Amino acid sequence: MVVMPTADSDHYAALGVAPDADADEIRAAWRFQLAAFHPDKFRDEEQRGRAEEITKRANAAWQVLGTATDRRRYDHLRETGDEAREQITAARSIPCPSCATPGQVHDVGGEVVELTCPACRIEFAAMVGALCVRRPTLERGGWFKLRYVVGFRSNRGQESIIRFRNFPKELALTQGERFSVVFDPRTSQPVYAVNHAPAVDIAWKVG
Repeated sequence: MVVMPTADSDHYAALGVAPDADADEIRAAWRFQLAAFHPDKFRDEEQRGRAEEITKRANAAWQVLGTATDRRRYDHLRETGDEAREQITAARSIPCPSCATPGQVHDVGGEVVELTCPACRIEFAAMVGALCVRRPTLERGGWFKLRYVVGFRSNRGQESIIRFRNFPKELALTQGERFSVVFDPRTSQPVYAVNHAPAVDIAWKVG
């Protein structure tokens, strides 16, 4: 799970390392930040608050840069333009498919990631921050069941088709908008579709 406690600048800048720093340098910089700016070292409230912010940013950076796969994905987003750079700092609210508790997840531009619910600890998959490229169309499946078929695309250009069992009439999957899809850990079927509006994330039950 890639968590973003704060939506702040660049992960490399947060740790004070260059983008081509090796894994050992990144780990050492992270450990230094935690040791140097531990909030318990500061009595002044303003200084303590600043120290807490620095350590949160350092931990957020480490959770991304400390894993090779997440770091490669981050580097790709970091180099693909202004929109992608904005997504790097975006924290998306994703509900648990079991208990519906929301968790803050780093936007990965339409990639599928494995998450853990902060409340019930269930593990599940979610496609986070995908671009809607095909509005819902009805498709008839087996046993006369209907499915709503929607097309999405990741920042890397990979397109995927997802079929929803239910489709609330209030949910408008509009081309060009950003969405996340939460999957049931047992059946891998979609449970929630999350619309990432400018000011709020709205989750709709689709399974």
